[in-house]
Amino acid sequence: DLAAFCESVTGSAENWPAMVAMGQESVDAFYPGLSDISTKQCSIYMAMISATVGEIALVQVENADDVQAVKDIFQARIDYQVGDGTSPGGAWYPAPTEMWRNESRIVSNGNFVMLVAHTGADVVVEQFNALFA
Repeated sequence: DLAAFCESVTGSAENWPAMVAMGQESVDAFYPGLSDISTKQCSIYMAMISATVGEIALVQVENADDVQAVKDIFQARIDYQVGDGTSPGGAWYPAPTEMWRNESRIVSNGNFVMLVAHTGADVVVEQFNALFA
């Protein structure tokens, strides 16, 4: 249950900002193309305040061939937030931009894919990987 995993991760750590589940309109805006992929589960949460970095996206695809497409969509989200070096990205402010650049991780296990952008992302990756050990 990806939503339960997300709740346990973000609810147990004191340094996570207040989070909100993204609705379909937000998913389409921030993760273009994701709605075109058949999923069994899709849970995406972001910080309620944009100047604070806290985002976690968890997807279980129906078809293993779609794992790379989800990873590419997640990488596009990171790239957008960081920017291209000539203009600011979606994170806008220097500290959140650096956080997206240095504290974002994309991992997959079978048909499950996760993007986490948060201080201590490696700990969340360990917890995610532990679900499949």
